[in-house]
Amino acid sequence: LTRKFISFLASKAKKDAEAYKQEFFPEFGHFLKEGIAQDFEFQDKLAKLLYFESSKMDAGALTSLDEYISRIPAEQKDIYYLCAPTRELAMESPYLEAFKRADKEVIFVYSAIDDFVMTNLKTFEGRNLISAEKSNLDLGEESTDEEKSKDESELGGLSSDSANQLCTWIQLTLKDKLAKVKTTSRLVDSPAVITDHESGALRRMMRLVDTKAGPGVSPQLPLQTLEINPKHPLIIGLEAIKETQPQVAEIISEQIYDNALVTAGIMDDSRTMIPRLNDILLCLVNDAKGKPESNASEKAT
Repeated sequence: LTRKFISFLASKAKKDAEAYKQEFFPEFGHFLKEGIAQDFEFQDKLAKLLYFESSKMDAGALTSLDEYISRIPAEQKDIYYLCAPTRELAMESPYLEAFKRADKEVIFVYSAIDDFVMTNLKTFEGRNLISAEKSNLDLGEESTDEEKSKDESELGGLSSDSANQLCTWIQLTLKDKLAKVKTTSRLVDSPAVITDHESGALRRMMRLVDTKAGPGVSPQLPLQTLEINPKHPLIIGLEAIKETQPQVAEIISEQIYDNALVTAGIMDDSRTMIPRLNDILLCLVNDAKGKPESNASEKAT
């Protein structure tokens, strides 16, 4: 019976794709996704009936995984997806920057069950389903020989030695929060990201169903991996002041880390940042008034 019903839906989607996408799928797609999570026998067939938004399609337009594969280069072996609350946030996400630069299409998923589906499905038509938030992404970008021969400082960023020293300093400064800090070339406009972290959508879902921790208590975050952009002005500036103005540098590094948590969707309560943000604003105000930085940093801490 299940096999016949799936066959019926596949036939409907093929004969009248627009009606399926606009009428049936928005209403009943949730049940298809539940089927993927629960019925491993029919995962592959159910996956063909799913539709998502994409970074290369207009807002509201939907694509299937098969259609996604038909558009990508033959040599691309992975299907990339990004989980975000809305399309607007997905398009502005630091995790999308490398894909825009490499001209790679990314599927957008907006809910915890979508994220759960991708995690459980793992592969589709021989291609791996890869989160855009994963570290060590291979997007097929190649540096020119001239770029390879140059130090990062010649390309407008920190030198390798300075960047490595900054990574060590950040990890020591935030040793209770970070397992690893490393440089990355994936970022264009953002200073840092968290990678290889637990799903933010699934974390929020687990908080709702977890009755053991008690009300108002969130599971503690494990130590994270932070990737920093050695070409970003904020990172370059942080390296410049970490020795001369360590208190301010520590405040900035904590804020960079929290910003990365927010971007990853794994900060449980962003209100914890408010006192530090007020301190940063106070530093700016005092600096604008011409007060010595030392006084501002003492006040900020």
